[in-house]
Amino acid sequence: MARTTPTYTPFGKYALAIIVSFSLLISDINYQTFSTARGFVQATGIYGQLFINSFTINIKKFNAIYQDKQILIKGNKGLKSELSILQNKIFLEKNSQVLANDLLNLHDETLALSRGEEALIFQIASFDLKNYLCCSSHSLYLKNPQKLQVAVNLPVANGDTFIGQTSSLDLNLIKVILFSDAAHILPVKIKNFFCNARGAGKPLLISCRVNKSSEFLKIQNNDPVLTSGLGGIFPRDIPIGKVININNSILNESEIIIALNVSPLKSNYFGVLVN
Repeated sequence: MARTTPTYTPFGKYALAIIVSFSLLISDINYQTFSTARGFVQATGIYGQLFINSFTINIKKFNAIYQDKQILIKGNKGLKSELSILQNKIFLEKNSQVLANDLLNLHDETLALSRGEEALIFQIASFDLKNYLCCSSHSLYLKNPQKLQVAVNLPVANGDTFIGQTSSLDLNLIKVILFSDAAHILPVKIKNFFCNARGAGKPLLISCRVNKSSEFLKIQNNDPVLTSGLGGIFPRDIPIGKVININNSILNESEIIIALNVSPLKSNYFGVLVN
């Protein structure tokens, strides 16, 4: 319950408090009674101020170091980006130079196969890999961006040998039928024996079916197979493969299995001999 009138405090208590306070003050002045406590309070204040100042300085240093680190990180990222661009540029220039050298070598190799024709280099546009691996139709398409009038039945080379011949021209594409296509026939020579090798419909394989003769009996595995030049398309005596098997189980005939030297899968550029 709240009081309705203030509590009366005798004057003696105020007087006693004043006397005690003066006594303590005089004692401290004369005898330094509270110097230790006062020094502790002052020291606490000083150390507190020093701590705050040190903490503030360290925060500023940390912030400065952090800012410098961020600048260094940003600079390193910029340098890494420039280095990456420079490395890519060098890589592309190197690859471009390597490609240019490869194309020159391919041109020279194709020209070496010619009988006076000019060698043109074309990049592959597409390869029917599915049919090549499973079926009898083996062909590829070359890019012809300049739409050059390339005739059909021209020799197509890959390195120092042939892999097929042109079969049709469609706008900016040149179709090439490969030796291994089941519809392709290539006149070949094995030692002094001549035959027409038909595509086996399997990758890198062609074969001749022949009647047994004295010249045929001289043929052995690993004998080189050359173009005969009889078809009028390919120059003669160009190595295109080797004998890998002779099947004598066919009635009145033998089948010579020939493995081609070069896979069309290993190149992106091909040479075409044109008049």
